Amino acid sequence: MPKKFKPFTDHSSDEIFGRIYLKLAGNFAREQVGLRLHMRLFLLGLQRVSNRGHAPFKAGEIAQLMVREDGSSYTDKYIRDEIALLSNAGLLSPESNIRCLLYPKELILLKTDKKNVAECPEHGTHSSWSFHNKDWAPDCPPDTQVGEVIVPLNESVQDISDEMEEFYSRIEGTNGSY
Repeated sequence: MPKKFKPFTDHSSDEIFGRIYLKLAGNFAREQVGLRLHMRLFLLGLQRVSNRGHAPFKAGEIAQLMVREDGSSYTDKYIRDEIALLSNAGLLSPESNIRCLLYPKELILLKTDKKNVAECPEHGTHSSWSFHNKDWAPDCPPDTQVGEVIVPLNESVQDISDEMEEFYSRIEGTNGSY
């Protein structure tokens, strides 16, 4: 009996993920010169991305790796404009630049210790960027321990507790009369 296939639909779960071969993505970025530059940049960063979303490059390295169909290099300004295009679309963080393509943590989840580097040389951190928070994600524990939090006594809280005590004593008196 043939297997019945469900029709194609959009994925609706945040838990579902696919597999992209990062080395092959980088090869496509370098070799497929007919693709638009922003697509090639996105794929190029995937080959180098760390488990926290950073894909650092040396100065001028992207221009060396990404050549036009005629073999000439792109200008840094053109590359920056394409990075801004990806950033505005939400595929890269606004903190991305020509020295580090930074992927939002909601988009890229890489589970490997091999890519767990100390810190990004461009950003000075290895924290992830959160697309939802529009800021660095709090995924690195602080360097210092947080001590016990002491909340100062507020006078209005004391007044409320006195009122509650009086209320409960009235209720207890009423309940005791039955």
